[in-house]
Amino acid sequence: MRGNKQKRRRVILVDGIRYYDDKPESCRCCFFWKNRKTGCILEERNCYYLAETVKSEQEKKCEGCCYAKTQPCVSACCYKELDRWLKASREMRREKDGAQNEQK
Repeated sequence: MRGNKQKRRRVILVDGIRYYDDKPESCRCCFFWKNRKTGCILEERNCYYLAETVKSEQEKKCEGCCYAKTQPCVSACCYKELDRWLKASREMRREKDGAQNEQK
């Protein structure tokens, strides 16, 4: 009798993206490749062999940000960068005030 354990598929790394090891050498050999003009019907982002979701540059940038818990920023400025800028300006102001207090 077989257990309910699923066999773990091996993963390979191609251009920094994790794919399952049964991925064909070329997309042209894949079942979902239609033709040279159309290409893959699933597109690169929805590849059948992806072992993890592919993140956009904005999603990578917002990783670990307390303001972007469920999705990346949609505003004109990134809150993470704005927070970093505010902390730096406060630190510069403290240093400037400290230097002026020493001169008195």
